[in-house]
Amino acid sequence: MNYTVIIIFTIVIILVSLQYTLNKILLELREIKQILRRKPK
Repeated sequence: MNYTVIIIFTIVIILVSLQYTLNKILLELREIKQILRRKPK
């Protein structure tokens, strides 16, 4: 088997999962921000 193909494939999978995780975190942060804005000071 060609190791470079395996390495590239693994890196792509890691990047995609990182992107997904970061998007989830960003969405959560936006929700928290909206909740904080609604609270009266």
